[in-house]
Amino acid sequence: MSFLSGLPDAVSSMANWGFLIAFLIGCANGMLTGLLPGLGGSVGIALMIPFTYNMDTHTAMGLFIAALAGQSFCGSVTAILLNVPGSSPSAATTLDGYPLARQGRGGFAIGISATSSFLGSFIGTVLLIALIPVVRPLVLSFSFPEFTMLAVFGLTVIAMASRGSMFKGVVAGLLGVLFSFVGFAPVGGDVRYAFDQPSLYNGFDVVIVLVGMFAVTEALDLLRTNQSVAKGISGMKIGHKQIFEGVLFTIKQPFLLIRSSLIGTGIGLVPAVGGTVAAFLAYFQAARTCKNPRFGYGDPRGVLAPEASNDAKDSGAALPSLAFGIPGSSDWAVVMGAMVIHGLTPGPNLIRESPDIVWIAIIVLSAASFFTSALGLMFGPQLLQITRIKPGILSPFVLMLAVIGAYALNLSTTDVIVSIAFGLTAYAMRTIGMPLIPVILGFILGPLVEKSYLQTLSSYGGISGFFTRPISVALMVLTVAVLVYEVISTRRASARDAEQVARGVESATRPWALAVMGAFGVVALAALMMAVDFSDKGRTFPMITAGALVVLVAVYFAIALVPSLRQRAGGVIADGGGMEEVVAHLKQEAVEQIEAQEHRPMQEASGPRPPADDAVVAEGVKVSTAEEASSVATSIESADEVQAHDMARRLRISLMLVVGLLAGIILFGMEVAVPVIFVLFLRLVTKERWLTTVATTVISCVTLYLVFHTVLDVPLEGGLLLSY
Repeated sequence: MSFLSGLPDAVSSMANWGFLIAFLIGCANGMLTGLLPGLGGSVGIALMIPFTYNMDTHTAMGLFIAALAGQSFCGSVTAILLNVPGSSPSAATTLDGYPLARQGRGGFAIGISATSSFLGSFIGTVLLIALIPVVRPLVLSFSFPEFTMLAVFGLTVIAMASRGSMFKGVVAGLLGVLFSFVGFAPVGGDVRYAFDQPSLYNGFDVVIVLVGMFAVTEALDLLRTNQSVAKGISGMKIGHKQIFEGVLFTIKQPFLLIRSSLIGTGIGLVPAVGGTVAAFLAYFQAARTCKNPRFGYGDPRGVLAPEASNDAKDSGAALPSLAFGIPGSSDWAVVMGAMVIHGLTPGPNLIRESPDIVWIAIIVLSAASFFTSALGLMFGPQLLQITRIKPGILSPFVLMLAVIGAYALNLSTTDVIVSIAFGLTAYAMRTIGMPLIPVILGFILGPLVEKSYLQTLSSYGGISGFFTRPISVALMVLTVAVLVYEVISTRRASARDAEQVARGVESATRPWALAVMGAFGVVALAALMMAVDFSDKGRTFPMITAGALVVLVAVYFAIALVPSLRQRAGGVIADGGGMEEVVAHLKQEAVEQIEAQEHRPMQEASGPRPPADDAVVAEGVKVSTAEEASSVATSIESADEVQAHDMARRLRISLMLVVGLLAGIILFGMEVAVPVIFVLFLRLVTKERWLTTVATTVISCVTLYLVFHTVLDVPLEGGLLLSY
């Protein structure tokens, strides 16, 4: 089936009211998650998965891709008007977007952002259409050995490129593979790691894993911070004349727009690098190539470049995600998991057998970007009012939605337990700087690696099949090259900045970090011991994966606890590096770029500069003596300590309430546990007034009940003590 022949099928599948409604819902979901800082697009996509079980595959894909594409622009609205990025890529937009808003030109900046977002997405989509026919011949030559090595290469790249420690990235990827072995083995008939629980015979459902690792984790983080995003924005006035001027300005900068879009598409092609790097790289190319720059002071080109690049990267990230099964970003990782639920396997088989799905993704990417940008142009200031929702009110709703959605999959409390367990595990991983994307990719690719490996052995008479096929050998060489490059670059970084490495080692050897890594080591050791009882074919990959995990955790502890090893090889386990180091470097360059611009207006200003006195300004207070300065610093430190104490208290109570929610569901059922725990979250964690608590609980619980029980016909019966 040719790639172009899939276009008419895609258009035919999209030409119905059901698809249109799903598209609009997806766009609304993306806009909401983009506007609310902390509530990432991955969370919004994961929360929608339980609602799509009865949807046809094409409609569900339209929903997910629309949510992915719809969030990019809306993150810039809060970045421009409030100096609060809705997502991390929008941090680059704040550098010049917020200064423009302070000059009374916020509408102008929003016009630039919306227009460059859509045009960047459009240019990226055109490039995607041009690239797919080029890679298609390569994809068509894939067989079992290539599938195996492609999955291994994908796991390696994601682990290396993810933010944080390379070592932890590898451990996270292997953990995901290990989790994927639960249930029936693909060959041999073994039931592995099910502990005689029939509900686990089919393994962990990818929806349960995604909802737990993204929605539950984000809800806990929102509860911990509980910081209101926007205050006093109701009187903000933004004229449509300014917005139209921003549209015209963007159209008059074609070369900058194309350059930035090319950067975004190129960065998107590299798995796991993400929009933050794309946005900052585009910002720097603009700062270094534009004439008469005023970056950091409200240069409109400093808004255009990162916004075009950020949206173009979604199209670039679609190519490795759809054609090779390697997620180009965290959002695409969740979309890939959702595709698996609907019987689609991202990778060479998808582009070979279902080109209509690829065309739907291409069309929806541009359509959703255009639609959300158009809404932003018309209703930007009104959309901003959504940011007034307090996280303390939003996060319990997200948590309850995640829990009920997990239950709705199979009407099983076991799924709720598994979802919350994955959520708590993911939260623990985040606290020690361990990336989550490798876990998701490992979970998705684990069965593919195992099945393709066993098929290679049976089809080619042994492992020789991996060494007799050119593409398989090339992927093997690339995998080794990535590993070698990462080791060498880590050693060079250690030699360059010993102080930074020392901080990373100190972070990696904290008692909590050691405890979490130790727990993963115990899990791996137990899995290794249980794998001995499996059949020959059923035990191969579990033993390899669990054994590698045990070795890696042992190496981690040896380096962390033995002073001589920590001094010589501490950089191997040090936190930081990878994308985290790249992003930090880019942000530092941004600061230096702005500081370099500061001197020009000072030198050009007329009149002598007044002599500096000995006064010290801290937090907007002029301090004339060293004692007063010390007092201000002490008060700031005290305020930080109080805030940290409050965060710890909220997190501690939230974790206890999550456990209480789980116990309440088992004993009393959803109808009782959800409203009770909802009230406790609002009263104990965020300390809302009784009126706010009661009103929010009633509205939220009635909404959840109507959606799940009435519309989706999900029975929310009582638990063990209230069964009826």
